[in-house]
Amino acid sequence: MKVNLRQHLVIRLEYILRIDGHIVARTLEGRPQTVLSGFAPDLPKGLEAALVGKKPGEYRLTLPPERAYGPYDPEKHLRVKASELPEPPRVGGGFAANGSDGQPVLYRVVAVEGQEVELDANLEWAGKTLEYTFTIHSVRPADPQEVAHRHVHGEGGVQH
Repeated sequence: MKVNLRQHLVIRLEYILRIDGHIVARTLEGRPQTVLSGFAPDLPKGLEAALVGKKPGEYRLTLPPERAYGPYDPEKHLRVKASELPEPPRVGGGFAANGSDGQPVLYRVVAVEGQEVELDANLEWAGKTLEYTFTIHSVRPADPQEVAHRHVHGEGGVQH
């Protein structure tokens, strides 16, 4: 199949994501994920770009931070007093605040130590090299309605 890089594709795949050799995410075995290229917000852009042009088969891919979730920004990591937050913090929870530019910023609670709370607005895997092993089960051109709706229809996608 000749692939037009501007053409949107429907790709069914299974993957395992490792960081520093540890599995941090994966599709359920035997339950492929179906994505529409160009409209796959759950995938880092480097992975999505690597899928385009591939035929069904097994692959390995290493993505440096620049092609994954970006570099880690230490200025997005801060410590605050628990009393400054609108509700009691819990690790894994989140808070929204306005950044220095007035734009909303989402912070994740990464630690609570007494009355001190560690917050981080970096994406969870920012600054990390991602190691994917994946199996592409099928690739097909997206139909115009899928592109217009920005999601896959039918098996593995939205049923209308």
